[in-house]
Amino acid sequence: MDLLERYAATLSPRQAESLLHVRDYWQWVAGQRGGSFAPAADDDVHLRDYLLQLRLQGLKPAELSRRSTALKQFYGWALSGALIENSPFDKFNFARPYLSRDQIRRRSSALDADPQERELIHLRGLNRLTAQLNRSVDVRTALEATLTTLAAVMALPTAWAFATTQSGLLGLGNAQRSPHDFALVASCGLPPGLAQDDRYFLRCPPDCHCQELLRSGRLVRAVNVVECTRLKDSAEANGDNQGLLFHASVPIWVQERALGIINVATEDWQFLTAADLQFLTAVSAQVSIALERAQLYDELNAQRLRLEQELQMAHAVQASLMPRQLPHIPGFSLAAEWRSAREMAGDFYDIFALPEGRWALVIADVSDKGAPAALYMAMTRSLIRASAGRNLSPRAALMDVNREIQAHSSSSMFVSVFYAVLDTLAGTLTYANAGHNAPLLRRAAGTIESLKRTGILIGVMDELGLSEVSVVLAPGDTLVAYTDGLTDALNPQGEEYGLARLRTAVAQAPASDAARQLAHLSGDLAAFTQDVPPFDDITLFIVAVC
Repeated sequence: MDLLERYAATLSPRQAESLLHVRDYWQWVAGQRGGSFAPAADDDVHLRDYLLQLRLQGLKPAELSRRSTALKQFYGWALSGALIENSPFDKFNFARPYLSRDQIRRRSSALDADPQERELIHLRGLNRLTAQLNRSVDVRTALEATLTTLAAVMALPTAWAFATTQSGLLGLGNAQRSPHDFALVASCGLPPGLAQDDRYFLRCPPDCHCQELLRSGRLVRAVNVVECTRLKDSAEANGDNQGLLFHASVPIWVQERALGIINVATEDWQFLTAADLQFLTAVSAQVSIALERAQLYDELNAQRLRLEQELQMAHAVQASLMPRQLPHIPGFSLAAEWRSAREMAGDFYDIFALPEGRWALVIADVSDKGAPAALYMAMTRSLIRASAGRNLSPRAALMDVNREIQAHSSSSMFVSVFYAVLDTLAGTLTYANAGHNAPLLRRAAGTIESLKRTGILIGVMDELGLSEVSVVLAPGDTLVAYTDGLTDALNPQGEEYGLARLRTAVAQAPASDAARQLAHLSGDLAAFTQDVPPFDDITLFIVAVC
């Protein structure tokens, strides 16, 4: 025996008309759902729609009351039989949706009596909304555009939208914080009762009626006349709701996942036509697409910001590998400048003490740029420092570094290194140049020498064929070491700064301490490049003999 037959068995012959009313409602709901029907505690939306349709068909209030009484008895029977936990008739007042003919006439007039004209209004509204959503790149903008368009097209003053915390639309800077798992993400034209106290009655737990419907999976399309429990709570707290009591609801679904709800309400209770509900459903589909796009944008933007923060931290870590403060060496002055073309660089320079009054001077340039070059740079720097502790000879130290890189690095990158040992007691500079740009040595007399390469790049071959050279330094001499980012720098005309211009700038630099000479070279480079950003890392390292 099916459920309706079980209920019929409890009725007397005098209640045959009541059974017919229940059967008619049963068939109507089954047709709406496209399947079978079983009573539920949250059937109030079905009940209101059903009673509204009967009213629009011309049923008198007395007949509507009889129908409502029959349905109330049926739901009472279902409650007594533990088929439902609560009866919707115990929670809601179904006498309120009985519109007068004057109310229906006013609503029809507000929406335009011509169905074709109304359809054109809907289509124009959809077109306008689509254009707005295509311009919206974040969740909040998309939903605010939707609510504004709905209010204008449907002649409704008030709308708001909720999103679930599981939707992924929250926590991205676009939503109000919510004390439960639904959050208010946008609103339009709220009355004072809902707007007060930071929209408390729209944000406070527990779930309101439409949220319960969505959570239970029963809100799958646009539905009419949902009695708003939040408006009811606001009214009971003496909030000015300007007559709002009901709203229509449309769920937002993306790939069978409920993201949220859009509610539209009116100043007094008014029904939405079938065309209105179709329009709301079409809007929901557009919003779902826009929210997927906006959510992806927000996620990508969050990833971009996170990556930028990580790169900034990586840049700070890499900068900390450079000497924080150049040492004070009696008889010498030092100055250096390190500029990365990206967040992370492949250039580096270093200076550290060796035994017996000697100092290691290093400038190097990894073949690549960005994060891979930065990691390779850090590895090379560590290997040079470790090797320098075992080998006083620059040649031996760099050959040791090359062996370590060949043995342990599978990267195709390589690095040019100028490594010199400054003997402050003897006044000599002994160096090995593994494929690096030849540093310039300006003598006190004004002549310029190039400390040319003495071997190939590190990391290319097992054997470097490296040699080393010693030069004597005298007071007034200046060593200018640099990376090719300096000579390759471009001006607005696309011309390179070049080695010839660098030699001229070195020759014209004031014969003074290293800091003033560095300022002169940096100023000359800036005057040449103007506002053209560097495309390669630039490093300058200057040692002046006092």
